[in-house]
Amino acid sequence: MTDQILFACVDQCCFFKLSGELRYTNASGMDDLVERLFSAKIQCTELVVDLNQASFIDSTYIGLLAALARYAQQHQLAKPVLFCTVPAINELLLSLCFDQAFDLVQQSTDPDIDLTSVQAMPYSDQQKGQMILRAHEALIALNEQNKTQFQSVVDLLKQQLS
Repeated sequence: MTDQILFACVDQCCFFKLSGELRYTNASGMDDLVERLFSAKIQCTELVVDLNQASFIDSTYIGLLAALARYAQQHQLAKPVLFCTVPAINELLLSLCFDQAFDLVQQSTDPDIDLTSVQAMPYSDQQKGQMILRAHEALIALNEQNKTQFQSVVDLLKQQLS
């Protein structure tokens, strides 16, 4: 399974299909999409994430997903829909209270849309650090439990980036 990000925006519905090992080392393309969403370069009124072909997801990617939920909340949109049939990933999402910010659906998808492959962005080490920090800040903003679990990571990242 290849690590890849596929994306489409059709009728202001943004569809993210994330496959393979989702680690901070290959997250720059997803981070760029999230940043374009927040800067209104992409117009979305509905967000859908497909993790059915993901084999692993780290806290940076979890934070990028949390940023999507924050976007939906800030724009008074419906909760993003997140499809995932991978038991270990569903367990992780539930342990981080993602069911409060997403509609979690445990079924496969077969979207009839043309998805475009999103390439990694050429981030410097500083930009990667900023991405990891933003992702973890979004993760701790979801709820108190996540804040307790990841605040020390955020504090360390801020210290290292200053």
